[in-house]
Amino acid sequence: MSGYRWVIFGLGSSLFLLSMFYRASSAIIAPDLARDLSLDYETLGLLGASFYYTFALVQLPMGLLMDRIGPRLTMAGLNLAGTGGALVFAFSGGAATAVAGRALLGLGMAANLIGPLSLFSRWFRPDRFASIQGLLLSVGNLGGILAATPLALAAGALGWRSTFVGLAGLNLALTLVAILFLRDSPQGGEVDPLVRTTGGGAGAGVGRSLATLLGSRDYWLIGWSAFLRYGTYAAIQGLWAGPFLIERLGYDPVRAGNLLLLLNLGFIIGAPAIGRLSETYVRSRKRTIAGGIAVMAGAVLCLGLWPDSLPAAVLAGLLFLLGFTSSAGNIMYPHIKGLMPPGMTSTAMAGINFFTMAGAGAFSQGIGRLLEKLMAGGSGKDPYQWAFLSCALALGLVVALYLLTREEPEDFMKTAKMK
Repeated sequence: MSGYRWVIFGLGSSLFLLSMFYRASSAIIAPDLARDLSLDYETLGLLGASFYYTFALVQLPMGLLMDRIGPRLTMAGLNLAGTGGALVFAFSGGAATAVAGRALLGLGMAANLIGPLSLFSRWFRPDRFASIQGLLLSVGNLGGILAATPLALAAGALGWRSTFVGLAGLNLALTLVAILFLRDSPQGGEVDPLVRTTGGGAGAGVGRSLATLLGSRDYWLIGWSAFLRYGTYAAIQGLWAGPFLIERLGYDPVRAGNLLLLLNLGFIIGAPAIGRLSETYVRSRKRTIAGGIAVMAGAVLCLGLWPDSLPAAVLAGLLFLLGFTSSAGNIMYPHIKGLMPPGMTSTAMAGINFFTMAGAGAFSQGIGRLLEKLMAGGSGKDPYQWAFLSCALALGLVVALYLLTREEPEDFMKTAKMK
């Protein structure tokens, strides 16, 4: 079954790609949504946040369920809900229906990162988990690229409503293929013994798993770091970068989409590169994450200090760097996985994903409120400048928190070195 693991990888990556497309899709069509649904900045922020809130709330119960019945059935059931969410959003007539559609989309996509990661923990060796995860994130974040210029072109030609009807059809097709071809674990043939050490299965009881996770100091440090790191990145990449480029800097939607494409391209290149760096050169999840987020904070600080005078080439470079260094935060998943006992892989990663997606919702909505308040108050302050400076401060706090975490057990790092 060693070759079939790449079939598993392909299916898992395709579902994650769709999830990333949905996450980022509000940014480039935000002006259309505001016009067609009569949304102000605060309501637009709530629309973007609703996806993340439902995504976050389902993470822990979903992780516990996945460790017991397996990723395949969990992913299939939730993706059927996502198909319905795309249709509700496409036919929404106002803010309430659109928020409900986005919330249902968040529920539907909730398993499309942790599900593939849980599958990969059973099909691939743990000393290559960060590299495989990085490859998954690179493929998946093509969804962010598709949600930039291609979505702008599709929405211009077909309208955003028809585009989301087509996406619902694609979502349904991928779900059916996953039901037919996904396998929770290898059956027959040689399985690397290192894979079996981290396989899912029944694992510990629900209460014991939760007690182990919630009683870990590292879980809370990594969790709040994930909240702040992905919150800032998702708010910028998934929603507010679009209005900033189009309304604040005067770019047309296609040119703005091209710049957002560079942001996503940086993430795609950075995810496998930084994952591999953590395993073969730095040999430390902790130091790799802290260093990457420190550089990310610098990039966001530059956006906050000079939003008016940035030449297009410098802006493009900063957006690429922002995406590249943000991908260091994805190593938080193998980090928490290495710190928790075998048998609760999905629960541990889903626990971190709760903070990740809750942060995305809080920052998307919070920045919307900040922008609305500053624009309505006539304070003379540049709203986007203050938004970016707030994000840079949050990222600085991530670096401080992460320096307090533990390294992974020594035996895992020895295994990685031998390979």
